Amino acid sequence: MRKNRIVYPGLFLFFSGMASIWGQIQPSEEATVLPEREAREESVAEQMGAPAETPLKLTGYVDGTYLYNFGPGTAASSLDFPADTVPKGDFNLSALWLRLEKPLLRESRQAHAGFQFGLMLGEDASYYASAGTMNTPTGPSSSSLYIGEAFAKIWVPEAQMEAWVGKFQAVIGYETIWRPDNPCITFGISDAFMPQDNTGILVIFSPDPLLDMAAGIGNCSGESNDLGGLGKGDESSVFGYGKVTCPRGNATLQPGFYVAPWGTHGANARISLDQDFYYALNLIGQWSPAFAEERWNLTFNLTGGSGTGDSEVEAPTSYVTTGLYSTWTLLDPVTLTGRAEYVHTSNYVLPQSTRLSGGDYYDYTLTLAVKITEDLVWRGEGRFAWGAGTTLSTTASADVPNTLTTASPPASNSLWTVATEIYYRF
Repeated sequence: MRKNRIVYPGLFLFFSGMASIWGQIQPSEEATVLPEREAREESVAEQMGAPAETPLKLTGYVDGTYLYNFGPGTAASSLDFPADTVPKGDFNLSALWLRLEKPLLRESRQAHAGFQFGLMLGEDASYYASAGTMNTPTGPSSSSLYIGEAFAKIWVPEAQMEAWVGKFQAVIGYETIWRPDNPCITFGISDAFMPQDNTGILVIFSPDPLLDMAAGIGNCSGESNDLGGLGKGDESSVFGYGKVTCPRGNATLQPGFYVAPWGTHGANARISLDQDFYYALNLIGQWSPAFAEERWNLTFNLTGGSGTGDSEVEAPTSYVTTGLYSTWTLLDPVTLTGRAEYVHTSNYVLPQSTRLSGGDYYDYTLTLAVKITEDLVWRGEGRFAWGAGTTLSTTASADVPNTLTTASPPASNSLWTVATEIYYRF
């Protein structure tokens, strides 16, 4: 009897304790299960629901420049825009650029699409719009119009792939068609040999945050119609690039290529091409030393290429260029950029001078930029270019009044230019 009095209360206390412990454990386990279940449900809902949406964006800039050329004649080499080397002074509405964009959301786990449309109005557009056509302008017009880009963008998350379909700017070369995006006001001579734009397909893979790879196919540079500039049909080119970024983010290396194996009869805004086989290679390197704390940036731009020529139009040609850029932040709103370039050509097919032998061109530019506000910037610049046949004399042709004779000797082998610019981004 005494034994039962001890056992029964003991059993009662044991089972009561287990029930209490179970009650304390059970909510904790349930709490760990529910978030996992909710995450799975949210993932399924995202895959089955509407794709990610991003708002439309309207961006652009307006750019006004004044350039003064101290040379005795008119620039003869198409390595430069005539608007950038016009004798004496010239005010320019360089460009009004408008871009309407529906960006992609790369963080989304669902495929979706966007687009990009860019329109340029102004004197720069005179030359870009005429590239690859027979209608090369004799001078710039502030009313000229150029559709710089019009393409759809598609994001495929499973492959970490972005695809462009339509007209887009060339994917190789350091300087761009947009003056405010370049380190200097005037355009460098190295990028005169790079393609301008292509209409076709470009596929960009991003397997790692520090690596991009792209390849595409489209018509030749500057040709946005079936006949192209010389009415020779649909010549096509293949192009691509890779971009490697160091983990610290202060250095990049970007090789690129452009090949037209079926003949190229297009052009960019400065160089006209008519080669049965043509290729261009480009290598860009950028580095901001860690000790400089992003106040000093160094860039090199190396290009080279060759073509087999066209027996009816142009001789075979080859070239190599080197460009060095150094940008210093003197004060927070003030930067100073130096640009030094060298170009060697095997003949004068590309620069289109009256000389037929090879040539060497040089360029040094110093540009001071002051950020007045976050979006409003003033820049001043001095530029010295030299090389055989840089300018022509202003002797009028007897056959065509008020024009330059192509037979006149070079008036100077050098060209001094000063420029000032104000641009506003929005």
